[in-house]
Amino acid sequence: MSQSVPESPSAAAGIYRDFLKGQLAEQDARKASFEQRGLSVVTTAGTLATLLFGLAAFATAEKIHPLTHDAKVSLIAALVAFGVAGILALLTNLPIQYDVPKSDSIKRLAEKEPPDSELVALRNLTEVYSRMATDAKRKNGVKGWLLFLALLGEVVAVLAVVAAVAIVVG
Repeated sequence: MSQSVPESPSAAAGIYRDFLKGQLAEQDARKASFEQRGLSVVTTAGTLATLLFGLAAFATAEKIHPLTHDAKVSLIAALVAFGVAGILALLTNLPIQYDVPKSDSIKRLAEKEPPDSELVALRNLTEVYSRMATDAKRKNGVKGWLLFLALLGEVVAVLAVVAAVAIVVG
């Protein structure tokens, strides 16, 4: 496998710039994915919490099988876990300011006298993309953890509902 050698320093800088542009595009897609999945968790948590209230209403209306203390504790734990999952999932959609260059600063670079060489411009642009990709990766990592914890909260809530049903039916 032979690797092509860049023809000039500016060609090498262009390769790095293009790589970083790709990394930034991946982070943009990752951000959108986290936000979309976060909304799905909110929807699911809301639906499951509604079912939980239905179960509680059915169990309290049914005089044959009143809720035991353990079943009530389990249902309360499920409700809290659904609430926490919903809040964490909503936080994945918090409008966080991502590092983007200001148009004025780019304009000043473009209008600089004497103008930068192509190599200097590529290096500057590569630095900008690098900073943007690093910032996006860090912030998307936070969104990823929030989503993971939200999903974990849903799992805990579902298990608590299952435990409550097992206690009532048991």
